[in-house]
Amino acid sequence: MVEQISIFTLNGLSEDPLLTKIEQLQVGEHIMIQNYMVERTNKFYEIQNNEVHECFHTTQECCNYIDNKDY
Repeated sequence: MVEQISIFTLNGLSEDPLLTKIEQLQVGEHIMIQNYMVERTNKFYEIQNNEVHECFHTTQECCNYIDNKDY
């Protein structure tokens, strides 16, 4: 299996715009990224749409999930 790699993985995570957007969320705020609503709660970062509802502890886990989805 071939693993997809992000250019930001090679260049450094600090420049990843997706990671930056998610890190800026305050508790109770949400943003739309692609076809996902990403919301920050007290304990988790939630990603959801009509087909998915996933919870993650870190912003990096959220980015990995969104980056690795097949479109």
